[in-house]
Amino acid sequence: MSNIIWDFDGTLADSLPLVADLFYQFSKRKPFTQQQIEAMRNMTLKEVLQHVNVPLWRLPGLLVQGRAAIGKRLNEVPLFDGVESVLHELHKAGHNAVVMSSNSSDNIRRFLKAKNIDRYFIGQHGNTGIFSKTKAMKMILRKYHWIGAETYAIGDETRDIDAAHKAHLTSIAVSWGYNGPKILKTHKPDFLVAQPADIIKLLQ
Repeated sequence: MSNIIWDFDGTLADSLPLVADLFYQFSKRKPFTQQQIEAMRNMTLKEVLQHVNVPLWRLPGLLVQGRAAIGKRLNEVPLFDGVESVLHELHKAGHNAVVMSSNSSDNIRRFLKAKNIDRYFIGQHGNTGIFSKTKAMKMILRKYHWIGAETYAIGDETRDIDAAHKAHLTSIAVSWGYNGPKILKTHKPDFLVAQPADIIKLLQ
């Protein structure tokens, strides 16, 4: 059976609407139009920060602030439709799975428990640095004695794809999260899926 490293925000948790709302609150900016949001979905994180005039040096502080704010409103974040059945099927088939995210470990644990999907994961690894996912992936391989060639990294952003490539994992990019399919394709994931059920077909 295979091993799976799941990203959290934008892959399991549909948190983009809440993150956008918190951004408007913190920055006191008017909400973006849907067209503007779609345009930013096809930018890298660094390009988005530049687009909204947030310097890179502010990102760590904003991340800490954002984790706390998300934690207070975590009940507003839904699980993406179709994800629960995929987790169930993969677990039943014997695949091992963990969650890895730059969100806080506490937020991840609370969310998984609230959605009754914590039983599908053997571990949760939060507080990962925004741009240090490769290091975190390698740590997970060592911790669970997994082999890179037998491990899939499932995520919704270009940095998930890039990290998986550097860690020598198979990258599955999902198009329903923070990044759109256009920019995901340019980072050459091993697979690009449009709906959760597609993941089962890949791992059967």
